[in-house]
Formats: sequence, C-alpha cells, structure tokens
Amino acid sequence: MKRRIVFFICCMLGAFSISEGVSPHRNSEQRGEGTVKVHVVPHTHNDVGKYKTVDQYYFGTQNQQYQAGVQYIIDTVVDELTADPSKTFVYMEIAYFKRWWEHRDKTWHNKVRKLIKNKQLEFVGGGYSMNDEASVHYMATVDQFSAGMVWLTENFAGAAEPTVAWQIDTYGHSAAQAALSAQSGLKGIFFSRLHFEEYEQRKKDRELEFTWHSTAGQDKIFSSVLYEGYGAPAGFCFDSTCTDPPIVADPESPEYNLPERISAFLEFLQEQAAHYRSGNIMLTMGGDFSFQNAHQYFTNLDLLMKYVNQNSTEYGFEMVYSTPSRYMDEVTSSIGDSLSERKEDFFPYADDAHSYWSGYFTSRPALKGYVRDCNNVLQTCRQLEVLVGSPYCDADKLWLAMSVAQHHDAITGTSKKRVADDYFRRLAEGQTFCEGVINRGLEKLSGLKTGSLESCRLANESYCEITSRAENKSLTVVVYNARPVSRSEYIRIPLLNSNYELIDLTTNQPVPLTFLEVNPALHRVNSDVLPVEGVFRASLPALGYSTYRLQHAQYPRHSQTLTPTPRNTVSDITVESQFYTAVFDGITGSLKTVTNKLTGNSEEITAKFLEYRSNTGDSASKQASGAHIFRPAENTAEEIGHPVLMKHISNDDFTEIWQTFGDWISLVTRVYTDKSYIEVEWVVGPLPADHGREVILRYETSLSTQEKFYTDSNGREMIQRRLKKQEEQVAGNYYPVTTRIVLLDENSGMQLTVLTDRAQGGSSLAEGQMELMVHRRTLTDDNRGVDEPLQDDLVVKGKHWLYFSRFDSMAENRVLGQELFYKPTIALALDEIPQHPSQTYSDTAVNNKYINVATIINVDYSGDVFTYLLRLENITPKMEGGEPITVDLERIFRGKTLVEFEEKGLAGDRPIENVVEDMAQYTKYDEGNVISLQPLQIRTFFATYKPSTETSGLSDKIRKIMCTFLMQC
Repeated sequence: MKRRIVFFICCMLGAFSISEGVSPHRNSEQRGEGTVKVHVVPHTHNDVGKYKTVDQYYFGTQNQQYQAGVQYIIDTVVDELTADPSKTFVYMEIAYFKRWWEHRDKTWHNKVRKLIKNKQLEFVGGGYSMNDEASVHYMATVDQFSAGMVWLTENFAGAAEPTVAWQIDTYGHSAAQAALSAQSGLKGIFFSRLHFEEYEQRKKDRELEFTWHSTAGQDKIFSSVLYEGYGAPAGFCFDSTCTDPPIVADPESPEYNLPERISAFLEFLQEQAAHYRSGNIMLTMGGDFSFQNAHQYFTNLDLLMKYVNQNSTEYGFEMVYSTPSRYMDEVTSSIGDSLSERKEDFFPYADDAHSYWSGYFTSRPALKGYVRDCNNVLQTCRQLEVLVGSPYCDADKLWLAMSVAQHHDAITGTSKKRVADDYFRRLAEGQTFCEGVINRGLEKLSGLKTGSLESCRLANESYCEITSRAENKSLTVVVYNARPVSRSEYIRIPLLNSNYELIDLTTNQPVPLTFLEVNPALHRVNSDVLPVEGVFRASLPALGYSTYRLQHAQYPRHSQTLTPTPRNTVSDITVESQFYTAVFDGITGSLKTVTNKLTGNSEEITAKFLEYRSNTGDSASKQASGAHIFRPAENTAEEIGHPVLMKHISNDDFTEIWQTFGDWISLVTRVYTDKSYIEVEWVVGPLPADHGREVILRYETSLSTQEKFYTDSNGREMIQRRLKKQEEQVAGNYYPVTTRIVLLDENSGMQLTVLTDRAQGGSSLAEGQMELMVHRRTLTDDNRGVDEPLQDDLVVKGKHWLYFSRFDSMAENRVLGQELFYKPTIALALDEIPQHPSQTYSDTAVNNKYINVATIINVDYSGDVFTYLLRLENITPKMEGGEPITVDLERIFRGKTLVEFEEKGLAGDRPIENVVEDMAQYTKYDEGNVISLQPLQIRTFFATYKPSTETSGLSDKIRKIMCTFLMQC
C-alpha cells in the first residue's frame, strides 16, 4: 500500500511541472470529452442576526462573540473581482448589501456596476434576508422578496435580476417557498437541508436534481440539493478565519503540500461527481461569513484550479469560476427532460435518527406572535398611506424590520436571546412609525384633531396608555378594517372602570357595551393591567373605518357588567350559537361536545394541556432538545395539572368559560352567538425551570382520521400528512403549522380546523387527536449553533379558532383565516368628535370575501398621480371549491381613477413576460382593465391612479397637511 501512494505522488509531481502561466479558468471548448465540468461558486452566507445582531455583524463589532464584519467582506470581494475578470461571486442578503451600498461612494458603485455587467457578481435569491420556510406567513415572504428584488431593480435596472433561489441554510423546505419563488421569476432553487435518509437515497439514485411542483400543480421549478452542505469541502476552507492549510506549490519549500492536497481534493470531486448525472457539478466555496480575506481565499482557489486544469484529461475534471444560474442552465440543457418530479415539502428535517429540527416550529412563541401582529400593522399602515395620498414611505421602517424578522434565525427563535431582543426592538421601532402613519391618516380621514389619536399597543395584555389617563373622561374609538369586505368584530378595550356607555357615531345610536373583569392570569404578563375590559360588536365597512364614543357616565345606559353565572349544580353547561351547540363539563369547564347545527353532526371535542419533558441526552443518543431540535424524553406527554372551572359568564352576544390548569396556565373558551368559530384563548408561562418543558394544547375528538391530518404550507396550500412509525415517534411526526391544522373524517365528511394566531409545531399522533405546541423552554443547548439553552421565561397569550364543519365548506375556513390575520386596528382619542364618523374606500371590484388586497405600496408619485404596487389574491384553492374571480382594476378604490397599469412578477421587480412562458394562456381570461384571479392565484401590478374629479381638491388639501405634519416630525 505504501508503494502505491509513493508512486501516485511521483506521478503527480511530474504533472505539476507544467508551465505556471496556465489560467485556472478554461473555456468549455477546451474540455475533453467525458470530463466533468466543476462549477466553482465562491460565496458567503451572512446570517441577518444569530450570534450577533444585524448591526454587530455588519460593522464587525463584538468580535469576541463571533469574528465577522460584513462590510469588509464585500469590500475585499469587490476588490478581488475587479482585479481579475475571470473570477465570480454570488451574494444573497440584500439587507447587508443595501446598507453597504449606502455607506460607499460612487467609486465603489461603479466597480459593482461593472462587475454586474461582466456577470462576475451574481445576486441569488434576491430577498432582503434568507427567509425561514416553516414559520413565515406567505405574505411576509413575498414582502421580503419585494424589499430585496425591487431595490436591486431600482439600482441596477434588470442587470442584477436574480434567476435562482438560494435557500442553502434554512431548516427544511416548503412547497409554498418553491411556488412563490417560481411566481417571482426564479427558474431554479438550491438548498442543502433535507432528511438524512432521503438525502442518502437521492445520492444513491443520482436524483439530487429534480423538478419541484407545487401541490396544486400550478408552478414548477428546477431544484438542486447541494452536496454535503453549502460550505467548502472539508480541509479546503482558505479564509483568514479558517485553520485548514493553504496550498503550498513551491517544491523547494519544506511546507510543500501540493501532491497530498490535490489528491484529497480529487477524491472529493470524484465522490461528488458519482452522485450527479449531467456531467456538471457545483462546488460551493465559502460558508458562514466567508471571504473576510478574499485575496487569501482566491489565491488558494486559483492554485487548486490551475493544477487540476493542467491535467484535466487525466483527472477527468475541468474547473471554471461559475455561478448557480450558469450551472442550472448547463444541467437543464443536458438532462432537463429526464429530471424526476417532486411534490410536497421537505419537513421535518433531520440530520440523524434522533435529531429532528421540529422544535423551532414553536421556539420563542412571543416573537412569532409579534411578527404576525406586525404583519397586520404593516398592511394597515400601507393602506392608510395610500388612502390619504401621502407621498412619504414611513411604512418602510417596519417593512424592512419585518423583512429581517423573516430570516431563518429570527422568527425561528434560533438566535441568542440578546439577538432575539434586538429583533423585538427593530419591530417595535417600525411599529411606532406605522402607528404614527395610521393615527395621522385616520385623523385626516375622519376629521379628528391632528395628534389626538393614540394606539393601544398593549391591549392584548389588558393595558392601554390612553385609557389609563381617561378617568372621568370620554373617549372616541376609531376602528379600521383592512379587509376589502364589510365585517362585524368584537372589540375589547382595557378601561379603568365601567362608567361608560357606547354611541355609534355613524348612526348616533347606543350600542350594547359589556364590562368584564380582567383575566387574573394577565397579571403575570403585565403588572399594570387595567381592571376592566369593555367589549362591543363593531360594524366595519370594507377597507374603511367606523367610530364610536365611549361616553363617560355615572349611571351608564345600554351597558352591563357581567358577573359569573351562579352554579348550584355540577350539571353540564350547554351553550348555543347560530352555528353550534357546545357542551362543557360542569365541574372542570372543559369542552365536551360540539354539534354543527347546519348538518346535525355532533363530535366529542375536548382541550387538554400536556407537556413533554425535554430530553437532555440518553443511552440512545446524546442529542438534547433545544432551540432547533425537539426531542422529548418519552414519546408520551404528561397532563399538566387538573382543569378547574373558574368562571362562567354569558350574555346575548357571547359566552365565556374560564379555566385554570395550575399556577401558570389558564384558558378561556368563547362561543360567540354570530361567529362560525369557537375561540380558545390561552395564557401560558412563565414555564417553571425545574426541567425542560415542551407544552402542548391537545384537542381530542371522536373523528375517525385513519392516521392522517393536514397542515398548511405558509398559509397557502394544504398538505396531507401521514403518521410515520419511527424511533423519534413524536418529534419525527411534528410539522410546521403556520395558520391551520385540519382533521378530516372521510366517513362523515366532517372536519375540524384549528386556526392559529402565530406559527406553531403540530401533529396528530393518535386517532382523532391533534396537538399544537404553544410554548417551550429547555435547560440544555442542542449543539446546532446557538450555544445556549432556550431559556424562554416569557408569559405568552395566544388564541386558536376552532371551525367544525363539512369538508365541502372549507372555503369559509380560508375566510376565517383572513379575519384572524387582519385584526381590526384600534385608535383612541380623548374628548374628540370626528367630522366623518364612517367611510369606506373599497369599490365594487373587490367586494368579495374570497379576494384579498394583499399589498398596496406607494412606489411613485407626481402631483396628484400615484403609482402603487398592488397585489391581489384569490384566497381559495380549487380543491377547496375555489373558482376564478374577475376584478376591474378601474374600480378598486373609491375616489381614484385608473390611468394605466403593468403586471409584474410576484415580487414586483420584473415584467410578467419575464416570468410566464405562455402569456397568451396566462392572460386569456383578462379583458381590458378586468383581470382574472384563478384559484389561489396572486397577481402583482404597478397601477397608476389619479383622484376622481370630485375628490382632487380634498386629496391636495390632505397631502399638504400630511407634508406639513411629517416635516415637523
């Protein structure tokens, strides 16, 4: 064996004597027949927060925490590419590149423009961050696409247009992400994390590249799984922070290592090439915050490529600097017609039999809930900017904070705690800006005095700053509806006392007002909670607002204070609504049965809190549960405490059943008379720190589910899940639940949907059961990069909506999802009366509950003429009864006349013609200004509007007032 090694080294020494002047970059015509083309792709992956905050990573501070300074990475890469036109580089995170661009002068700008023109610098993905794929809502994903891609278009026109998605570090991959990428004009998607067993099987079958279809079959995209992750081959990281030896090609030096280094490198290339079919392989050279010294990295890469290419015929490899898009083009032109096809998603991800990355589906639930709430605030903020004709873009601060929050170590809860706190800070600052836009906008529209309206940000904690100052004072309540259809919603306002009556200022008629004692559990959330909640039903116009007056009164009329219903027996409690008969246990308060009045079907449905104890490592594996990984110590959960009925209160509008499950869990179940859902509101925490806990809310039913259930893909398509038998029976059957989880009884045709107000992990582990993990706290690190336990000591309040119906009425499920997402926005003023108490700005074109005006962004203006990025959506898939809907773009907004419009790709950065292959088929249902939305379709337009004649004077006046106010701010 020793002789063979010596002989091989001698042969290589002879080969390495070839002239030093050979370029490492060779033309494809020079490649010998049968030679594998190695596409060398230098890159850096810059997490938008994880060990350090975004600012710390960018500026290179706190390097004792992690050695990285993104601005210097970009500097050194740009210099190296400029010096050698043969070199290439790919970059992903626009959050950093945008900032670098703003901090550099025209000399640097010109360098970058030249590199883009020469196709040396390629932007991949194009998003503001590399978004997570499990916990993100699809609207937030598209928004962060737009934040990055539109910025690239504004600064480089179409020259920097991304053509491939680059999801190399996300923890599993969703079908919705692939579909949204395709709809944005991306032709391929590259990723690296899929279940270890599937990865090995795909390697064996040489199926690491395939065509990925959406589950609805409407979109497809070329997909490539990176070989052994996205880093450089082991031993070949050449950055200044790496410890791998450099290439020493001087045979006179005692450090000479070229033969053994080339030998090891060729071995890796041969292994990789054996698992791909096209005669091309892609070699990622880089990693997390790589190329901090680009000169050092490229110098060593050049040496590797040079000596391989000098002997390409013998070795069977030819190496070229390349990019993912070039690689994709060569693969698809070679084997595109023979690629296998794939539907579904890649969840849950596991890197070994005991390590399922399904914990982050729930980690840091307070952050996940706040991100969802801020999404609603952002859409409302944008609408108000448009409706008042503001030329400013104050929504942008929250937009960019939200785009950062979609990062795969942000919303996932997989960053260090101090970094998670920084995400909260960014969102809070953006929310403050948007609340100013919303309040000033509602003041202008309603005629309230400028500066009078205030938001009630902590209403969820039963605290409101303005009402806490309103003793013996009256309040005006403005409620805004961001949905394009009218609706009625129950509004809850924290108050100091019950000395109020309510007047609808549109009709000047009294409205029933109910006072409730605040839930004692909320004292664990906020010590300043106000003692009373006022509850009323608000009637809200489409895309508009209504106003109410909380009139201070010593002896209020049309108001009632609810007190617990006297309980003289332990008999069950029966609650009736228009839709359900719900029966609760008279002792525990637990829901027992629900009967759908329309169908007559009745099922047992009960809710229980249980916990899995977090595994800290055992005889089967040292793997512990942590921020990323969910690994329970046992495959069974223990019930937490014993449910106790604390209160039963009721009036003509709703019934509430209050329960406690010990010192740190409480539950309120609400049945509204006129609502098709049952609301379950939970308050959990702080979780005791005596051991790691994974807390679940389990719904046990009598439905026959045959070990099947359904979860949503980022709020879009539903995916069927089947219970799998495996070692990690619980964690391996957990899936991301972004907005809903469904049980279906095929025999009765009935289904139970649980809609969530934030992303959670969920499963159905037994017949007729479903469970959602609502909170978790671990005392150990899972050794996946956070380097600290998930010590989440926050109290979290959230809600589920239960919808029990026939499966063929699932379209209503989608409408409920929109209502839960677009919560009404509330603003209050002290002792003010509006001039215009109620208005709607939605025209007849969108008066359809299955349409969502998903996004309106003011992108340009000239005088009274404004251009908006307008995104319209048909929310219902075909399999749930969705049908095409036509929309007249001329009649979207009242008071605005359409001037012109152009359709764009989903992200809004490129013409639709650059996205769709067959435009004739795509637009065949369109006619003039009337466009068609197919089931589950989203379409994006740049639409230009001017005020209608009768409103132009008012628009001009409003804009002048806005300009004056905002300039003062």
